[in-house]
Amino acid sequence: MALKEISCIVLFLSIFSETSCITIDVVTAPAVHNINSSMFVGVTIDSGVIRDNWRTMDFSTYQMLTLASGLDPCYLRVGGTDADFLIFNETQGPALKEQRLVNDDFSMTVADWDTLNEFVQEVGWQLIFDFNSLLRKDGKWDPTNAIELLKYSVKKGYKPAGYELSNEPDLFVTINTSVTPASLAADVGTLRDVLSSMTSSPFLVFGPDTSSVFDMNYFDDFLAAGGGKNVDVATFHHYYLNSATATVDQFVDVKVFDSLKSPLEEAVGHCLKHAPGKQCWLGETSTTYGGGTLGVSDRFVAGFLWLDKLGLSALIGLQGVVRQSFYGGNYGLIDVNLDPNPDYFLTVLYKRLVGSPVLNVTQDTNPNVRVYAHCTNTNSSMGYPKGSVTVYLMNLGSEAVTVNMNGGTSQLYMLTAGDDSGLVSKFVKLNGNTLVLPNKGELPPFNPLHHEGPLQLQGFTMGFIVFPEAAKKECLV
Repeated sequence: MALKEISCIVLFLSIFSETSCITIDVVTAPAVHNINSSMFVGVTIDSGVIRDNWRTMDFSTYQMLTLASGLDPCYLRVGGTDADFLIFNETQGPALKEQRLVNDDFSMTVADWDTLNEFVQEVGWQLIFDFNSLLRKDGKWDPTNAIELLKYSVKKGYKPAGYELSNEPDLFVTINTSVTPASLAADVGTLRDVLSSMTSSPFLVFGPDTSSVFDMNYFDDFLAAGGGKNVDVATFHHYYLNSATATVDQFVDVKVFDSLKSPLEEAVGHCLKHAPGKQCWLGETSTTYGGGTLGVSDRFVAGFLWLDKLGLSALIGLQGVVRQSFYGGNYGLIDVNLDPNPDYFLTVLYKRLVGSPVLNVTQDTNPNVRVYAHCTNTNSSMGYPKGSVTVYLMNLGSEAVTVNMNGGTSQLYMLTAGDDSGLVSKFVKLNGNTLVLPNKGELPPFNPLHHEGPLQLQGFTMGFIVFPEAAKKECLV
């Protein structure tokens, strides 16, 4: 068929080499999954931040509130390794915060719990809280401390959206203890019973939040032993690399990107088998485990792995991805000074532009070009009409790629390194303009470039292309 005969919008990726010219049609691409796009991306704060008296966090500053509100709506998961050492103590005052209890337990005070709940209420987020699964009696989880927290929450009118029990239980062997998958499945059933008896508010139960350095056996066994019935959302974690040894080159290495597909497919398979009808999430994830790689996980280059993970997760069928972290470590969306890292702005753009359903437009000819598509988010402040399509793509190579677009105008949101530091830039540019906060009370404008004709996708570039005139039938609902 000649190009002039095509009446709909078509995205062509033409990669000129000796052997290939790739064409991708986003209009006839099938819709493969629906997601709750407004809540698909969540964030974490590690319980260790509570242990350390919130470090440099200040929930009351204009800048913190501005940055958090920019991700609204959003889930906030409070979990991490220290969740299984956290004890809520309503009667223990702030003066005792720095005391360490037996077995390295620590107290979360009433003031801490108030701070969390008041913060999420103010910025429009929804809280997910991870209870300590190592409070055990006669081989079973002891819910006494959880009941104390829930009683206080009911009294204060707090309504967390969800709860979970344990963090990476498959790694408890590293602290010389263990909880079997069957035991944890029963414990989560106890948690559900406790929640049902104490609160009339809707809630979700998450679990088992197994680690990323595992063979999926614990996850599968937990779901098969009754966990699939007791949870509403089956969760597991994923990190690509060890933060202590990861390099910049690995953050644009196709082999690292390709390593994600198999564990995602395996996890979704276990969910479909043992938890049919339930959601399956990446309950905690980032680039490198162990706190993130300083000068890499917090720089422009980290966005490639992050954007690809969001695209592949939605395409394979996950219903949520929770980013480690909003604040904390070297992989935070904001740094210790409460300033945004490049991945913060990438996440804001994703939430504003990417909707549902998910469209299948992947291509395999050039591994350096990775491309995903959804119906556009038409409920955000960007104001796009129903029927619009959003493509997001990246070029992991150093050479430019020609992108031919036929059938209408598009709007571009292209992200490049923010300064001469290149891949390890602390900043990011949107369509050539460095993204910085104009003041502590507002985000910068996210203005698109109106575009017609071929696009040169430069090396080491990522971004979003919106087709407002696509009128794709799956996106008109």
